Amino acid sequence: MKRLLGFVAALALALPVQAACSAADRLVRAYGISFSGFTQQLPKASRPLEHGVRTDDLVVIRLPNKKGDVPDGFIHSAVIDKQNRHAWIRRKGGFVPVDEWYGPVKLETTDLGGCVVEPYR
Repeated sequence: MKRLLGFVAALALALPVQAACSAADRLVRAYGISFSGFTQQLPKASRPLEHGVRTDDLVVIRLPNKKGDVPDGFIHSAVIDKQNRHAWIRRKGGFVPVDEWYGPVKLETTDLGGCVVEPYR
């Protein structure tokens, strides 16, 4: 048993630690984003490309559910326009599945350090 605990502790120390994504944390905190939706009102919107934004300026980050994931809850991501410092929030899933867009919201900064960033497709 002691060997197993030692192995688990050594493995945990060897795994890379991912820094927190401050951009995601700020959006989650500002709009109360969780598996159940938003606590702050956000305007419904169309996809970012329909607002004339260039694809090269867009990246996607996942917005974590701080209250935990729920099988029939919403999953959120943010599409960040790095050039203009705007974000669109995409809400998917739910009890009656949806795929909705909200925003754009103005960002103070587009610092994506610690974030898992994907290109917008």
